[in-house]
Amino acid sequence: MNIEKLIEAMKMKSIHIPLYLVRNYKALKINEKELLIISVLMESSDVIDYAKMAEYLNIPEQDVLLSLNNIQEKGLLEIKLVKNDDGVMEEHVSIDNLYNKLALNLIGEESTVETNIYEKFEHEFGRTLSSMEYEIISGWLESRYNEEVIIEALREAVYNGASNLRYIDRILYEWNKKGIKSVTEVRKEKEKFNKSKREKIEIPDYNWLEEHE
Repeated sequence: MNIEKLIEAMKMKSIHIPLYLVRNYKALKINEKELLIISVLMESSDVIDYAKMAEYLNIPEQDVLLSLNNIQEKGLLEIKLVKNDDGVMEEHVSIDNLYNKLALNLIGEESTVETNIYEKFEHEFGRTLSSMEYEIISGWLESRYNEEVIIEALREAVYNGASNLRYIDRILYEWNKKGIKSVTEVRKEKEKFNKSKREKIEIPDYNWLEEHE
């Protein structure tokens, strides 16, 4: 399933997202008040009007501010200052991250394996993945890499302090070039490298992208 197309369908309201959100909001770790705030954001413009939102929901404006801050900390929305045509700074809100999460949940109903791998990436990166990152990982799964090898490449990248998909893609490319198709083969190759260095006092950490031929 193409995540970009799914997200576009959500934004066009061809899928009843508020109902889906009501049924699954606990999986996003949001409470009922935050659910109401998100529902309003889905139907409104991207410019935040705290007073109007508070009046519409019949709750204190301070509660709106607090809820939006909590939702932002959970990685489900972004708030940015944008200068309008009159030169006035306005607060704009984007809930694209929320759509990404909902798309992931919908895909997860079809493929538990893919859901798990996306969650592992988000856990290791400590943030929500972008829609482009979902597409890249999905591309790996649909092509020549199996899940275990991708996760092993993720661990190697994080261990080397490079939490980005470009670095992981290069690792996967190097492994594929060496004919490595499984985690067992990855570990055998790493052990082979370490064994060749044992005559030295210190064995350097293995970096797949800085190996000397």
